[in-house]
This record gives sequence, structure tokens and C-alpha cells, in this order.
Amino acid sequence: MRSEMLQRKYYLICYDIENTKKRNKLAKWLLNYGIRVQKSVFEAYLSERDLEEMMQGAKPFIENGDSLRVYELTSEAYRNKRVIGEQLDYLPWENVII
Repeated sequence: MRSEMLQRKYYLICYDIENTKKRNKLAKWLLNYGIRVQKSVFEAYLSERDLEEMMQGAKPFIENGDSLRVYELTSEAYRNKRVIGEQLDYLPWENVII
């Protein structure tokens, strides 16, 4: 399990779904994997296994004309993002000390 934590990567997940019911269900599904930073954009820190599980689970919500895009981000690209407005950062729970 520790090796899987070390192999996680940052992802930007974007979708365009016409059907409101399916769009809402997809958004709810994606909340299991990352944080919502815009209405149809999520940021996630996932292992390869989690990424595949997320992609497989998203398939039922995608119809013709819809799309789900996943962009892998390097740690440097994630840290160097520029934001105007509310800054939401994905903090993997294994890196949080309380």
C-alpha cells in the first residue's frame, strides 16, 4: 500500500455532459476521487488503480456527444498553477497532520 501512495499523480478532470441527471450523477461519482474546483472540473491525486476505477465508473454517464477528459499533471505543474479567485488545493489525506 505504501508503494501505491508514492506512485500517485495529480490529475485534472473535465467533463461536458448534456443530460443534467447524468451530469449530476457523474459529479457525485467524481467527488469520491477528488475535489471540485469548478462546475465541471475536478482535481485529484490518484494511483493508477484509482484512476482506472474512476474512469470505468464514469462510463455509464457518458453518451454520444458528451466527453470526459483527464489530464495528468506533474507535481511541479500542479504547484505552479495560477488562480484568480478562490484557491482550492487538493491535500492528500496521508500528507495532513492534525
